[in-house]
Amino acid sequence: MNKNCPYFELNCNKLQCDCPKYKAYVDAKNPDIFHRVIKENGFDLTQSTFDLIMSMQHSFASRMRKVDGLTKEEQDIWIDKYLVCIEDEVREVREHLNIYCDDKKYNSDDDRNIELKKEVIDILHFVMELFIVGNAGQKDIKKYYNEFIAIDKDEDLIHTAYQAQKDKVFYYLNGNRKPNSDITILKASCKLLDACSLVRQQISWKHWKKPNKFINYDSLYRAYAAVFYEFVNLCVLTMDESEIKSIYIQKNVENILRQEYGY
Repeated sequence: MNKNCPYFELNCNKLQCDCPKYKAYVDAKNPDIFHRVIKENGFDLTQSTFDLIMSMQHSFASRMRKVDGLTKEEQDIWIDKYLVCIEDEVREVREHLNIYCDDKKYNSDDDRNIELKKEVIDILHFVMELFIVGNAGQKDIKKYYNEFIAIDKDEDLIHTAYQAQKDKVFYYLNGNRKPNSDITILKASCKLLDACSLVRQQISWKHWKKPNKFINYDSLYRAYAAVFYEFVNLCVLTMDESEIKSIYIQKNVENILRQEYGY
């Protein structure tokens, strides 16, 4: 086993290293392999951040499952699944905060911050898939994001939202109190989960209740916009705007390689 692997878990001693997950982690850092994956998948890295991330996530999701033309029942199932995934990734974000007595130990704050950023970007993967299975594009999210903050309809949504929210997030979460960075990130993660609960209210997920025949897309997209708003706050607290794009692309390439290697 390789204890230098950032994905090392207790059950890894049962596996033969290097596993596909670790091999993909290493190879994604190789420029030749990285650019080969980008070229083979036809990704245009000059696209706006939101459009690029949406297209890359759509491509990745399509490798494993049907994502377009879902029935109402399929949408209910997949929206619920992705909400569970987001909740799990939020839990992993909390593992990197100094809020528990059994905190992980890192060689430096830089090491901790790198892993924290990657966990936040993992949330972004599932936020985008949440939008995809609900047939929501940038235009749909923008429409209801404007209920939070008015933005220019022609600008990239991630750039515009990050710039609009970066000067407000600390007051939004802490009021006039001096913020503790880890506690503030914890609050932001809780607000994101609250927004996710608004999405779950729009689908039929209770097995003991007669399902609705239709999804109210106005209500769903309004809830999606709330998820996006809270996610951007989490980004503001943990990384620079440019890192949203760069870390996402790197992790997406790594995820593609995992699948190629049989993960």
